[in-house]
Amino acid sequence: MARKTTIIDPRGRRRMTRNQKVGAASLATIVAVAAVGVVAGLLLDRLLDFDDALDAGGEWDEGGGVYTRWM
Repeated sequence: MARKTTIIDPRGRRRMTRNQKVGAASLATIVAVAAVGVVAGLLLDRLLDFDDALDAGGEWDEGGGVYTRWM
């Protein structure tokens, strides 16, 4: 049966193994990328008004309903 390796420093504190450090770094990276995505999304939402961009052509059906646009 395999034993877990525990690293104890001279002060008696338990230190993380290499795999634990890689796991913690991976988790920190995922959290950081998610945070950057949220911040970028909030900035884009604040800076851009998508309603104006989608409504640039005026009234889409010009008052007659969807059918009249294609006639």
